[in-house]
Amino acid sequence: MRTPTKEKSRRQASTKVTSSPVQPSHSTKDVKFDRSGPGSATRILRVLECFLPSDHDLSLSQIAERLSMTKSSIHRALTTLSVHGLVEQDPVTRRYRLGIRLFEIGAAAIHQRGLHGAAHPALVELATATGEACHLAVLSRTEAVYIYRAPIHCTSIGKVLLAWGSTNLLRRLIDGGLRQYTPETITSPTKLAEELERVRAKGYALDDGEYEVGLRCVAAPIRDHAGAVVAAIGIAGPASRLTDDYMVGLVPLVQSAGATVSRSLGYLDSNSHALRLAK
Repeated sequence: MRTPTKEKSRRQASTKVTSSPVQPSHSTKDVKFDRSGPGSATRILRVLECFLPSDHDLSLSQIAERLSMTKSSIHRALTTLSVHGLVEQDPVTRRYRLGIRLFEIGAAAIHQRGLHGAAHPALVELATATGEACHLAVLSRTEAVYIYRAPIHCTSIGKVLLAWGSTNLLRRLIDGGLRQYTPETITSPTKLAEELERVRAKGYALDDGEYEVGLRCVAAPIRDHAGAVVAAIGIAGPASRLTDDYMVGLVPLVQSAGATVSRSLGYLDSNSHALRLAK
């Protein structure tokens, strides 16, 4: 048998449980919106991307016009960037430029990754896309160093390193003699100079059986943050498979891989930067 006190307590508890929940108000009068969300972060990153290699400094109006945003929005983004040292404002001209802190962060990222770390994803992607053997090489004296050493006057990777190397490097190579490995090997200093000029003009190098009979290769440069060619990336395969038509399609893939590694090392190509900004 229930006592009156227990019955009263039971009814009170039941009332609390079955009470209708408070409905949220649809009024925005007292709501404070957070301006530090993903949209704000995207705006800040886009402001940083405005600074092309050819544009050392920009005004507030120029940035706003370039991004098709209001000056107030851009000003807030620039203020945030300035606080963290990522951009600086000239006290006289009131124009903005990239801050030294941005360079420090970029330099740390490049140092942590290194050439091999930066190149590995591009090598894997290139090998997957082409099904061919891929190589990464750096210069050592007058040889290209992969996993093994190879001459630089008759390999595609070697030609890339030689084409953007110093005149002293070319002179030392010629003085040491241009060894002939196959009937296709370039042994004339004049013809080699002409070949290197073509490599610089086209942005890639070919090896058509010059080091090993029946082997064809294509290579492209890898640049560091200063634009210097520090390595080369390329692919190699039998001439029976790497036909002329097939090579036409391989060249842009190799160049793209070289550009990808270069960007990982801090190189900023003004043309590709402008294209990304326009998207």
